[in-house]
Amino acid sequence: MCDIKNSKKKIAAGIIATMMLLYIVFSTFFISLEANHKCDNEENCPICVCMQICQNTLHQISDFAVVAVFAFVPVLLCLGVFVSVSYNLKKETPVSYKIRLND
Repeated sequence: MCDIKNSKKKIAAGIIATMMLLYIVFSTFFISLEANHKCDNEENCPICVCMQICQNTLHQISDFAVVAVFAFVPVLLCLGVFVSVSYNLKKETPVSYKIRLND
C-alpha cells in the first residue's frame, strides 16, 4: 500500500516539475518574442500584462533558486566531509582484502 502512495507522489512531483519547466521555457520564449512590442496604452494592453506576469513569475522562481542553492550548499558540503571522513576511517583488515586465513 505504501508503494502505491509513494509512486503517486513521485508521479505528481514529476508532473509538477515538468509543468514548471515548460512554464519557464514558454515564458522566456514569449518575452523574447514580444521584446520589441510597443503600444500606447500599457494599462489595457493584454500583451504588456502577460509579459509583466511572465517576468514577475520568472523573478520569483529565480529568487527561490538562489535561496535553495544557499540552503543546500552547506548540507552538501557536510555530506561530502562525512563521506570522505568515513572512507578514511575504514579499517583495513585481511578480510577486507579477501585474504584467506588458513590454519
